[in-house]
Amino acid sequence: MPTEEHQPDLTGAIQAVLDALQRQARNDHELRRHLRVIGAALLSIAGDHNDAFVKLPSEGESSGSSALQAADVADGRAYATVDASVLAQPLATDDDIKRLAAHFAGELDAADQPVSPLPSTPSDQDEAIQLAELSDCFQAKAAYIRQALSSSGKNSLEPSPCTQWIGAKLKQSAQSQRSDWEVFAGSCEVVALIADALSEIVNNAVLKEYLPEGLLLAAEAQSAVAAAVRRLYKKPDPAQERFFRWLRQRTDVDRVYLPRYMWRDDTADPDQWQERLARVQAWRETLDKEIYRRRHERKLFGKLRYQLSQVVAGAADQWPRALQTINALIDLGVPPSHRMLRQLLWPFRDQLNAASAESRQLGWVAREVARAATSPSDTEPLSPADRDEKLVEQVADLLRNTSVVLIGGDERPLVRQTIEEAFGLRELIWCDTRPHQSHLAIEPFIARPEVSVVLLAIRWASHRLGAVREFCERYNKPFVRLPAGYSINQIAYQIWEQASERLRA
Repeated sequence: MPTEEHQPDLTGAIQAVLDALQRQARNDHELRRHLRVIGAALLSIAGDHNDAFVKLPSEGESSGSSALQAADVADGRAYATVDASVLAQPLATDDDIKRLAAHFAGELDAADQPVSPLPSTPSDQDEAIQLAELSDCFQAKAAYIRQALSSSGKNSLEPSPCTQWIGAKLKQSAQSQRSDWEVFAGSCEVVALIADALSEIVNNAVLKEYLPEGLLLAAEAQSAVAAAVRRLYKKPDPAQERFFRWLRQRTDVDRVYLPRYMWRDDTADPDQWQERLARVQAWRETLDKEIYRRRHERKLFGKLRYQLSQVVAGAADQWPRALQTINALIDLGVPPSHRMLRQLLWPFRDQLNAASAESRQLGWVAREVARAATSPSDTEPLSPADRDEKLVEQVADLLRNTSVVLIGGDERPLVRQTIEEAFGLRELIWCDTRPHQSHLAIEPFIARPEVSVVLLAIRWASHRLGAVREFCERYNKPFVRLPAGYSINQIAYQIWEQASERLRA
């Protein structure tokens, strides 16, 4: 038996294991699943599921493992609770335990290790899906409430998990607490709008600068919803709690400090939802303008790439047009030191120097190109934004001058135009879906010979549209599921992951 002098430091060993678990679990979905199963088994041994609390790390510490699935704010302190869905999972098998041991012993094959296919993605792909689902849920709450208020508590809309508690309460107090219900509906619309916008940002390195302000607005909006719920219901709203948990985890990961609205005793006023909505809409408008600017920038880069390829092919008249495109890019706000710009112009540096006197923009670009001793493609690593652009370019090369079918949601002209221009499509055939719509109406579009791929936006699509896959197999068209919105980077990622091999073949 070891003496006290040689007694192992059990606390230090446990802390080291926990630290290792936190680091490994951030990027290993399978490991996180095993940790949840083991946690559920330990709680089962303890014999009490409902009152199990785990203290979250103090400020300045990383939240680490995402096995902490539920959070509640009480008495000015934050706690993490165990999600009921975790407790319902089967217990860990011997193989699970062996794999966990092999994981930390470094005995797993390289093929077993999780690999992020998109290095620029700052978080798991399911994070955008979670936000998109939350946006739909809050929008469904608002629509359900407004429809009931307009018909004296009677609601023709089918109840859903998002509106389960709302339906019964509305029948009791639609008239007596009408103003409170209207405030709650408006507050839900605010959260729906900001959650939808955040779903487009979290995995987009180009738009990362807009995330901190979005998180501040999100904190205020979810706090207002929580306050509105307390006027109507004794229990918290599950969707608001889920949004709060995401918000806390995201701010921990990004090291964003939220000075307000993250504690029960610091609550946003739900009655101010209209003013709050105006601020969120203004933020979203700024975000949309940047998205449009990026779309125009991508279009100009594509135009410049084509013009330079024509110059190489001997079309001398394309060089003056290329210079005009360079000027347009700088006027749009593209810095002269932009990596892609320097990479495209490196082979033309002598011609660019000769033309540098024609405008200040050309002079700036010529100086930046000249500063590179060798080609930028050989000396500089790709930034996250450049990797996103590169992936879009690679997918565009596979889709250019073809048509693409998009199924799900309501057609949005600006989104359609953005997708068409980003991938050089002949046409985006948008098949919006309606309740009780027959899937047979979609088959003729999929059958078109110029259609290269079929996209199914599962966030909006009807459950009966599972037949779409059968149509794709019948007409030999790649089938791609879009789990989280219409952002160009998200579409490029999903097409590349699910269909690039077939498209290349």
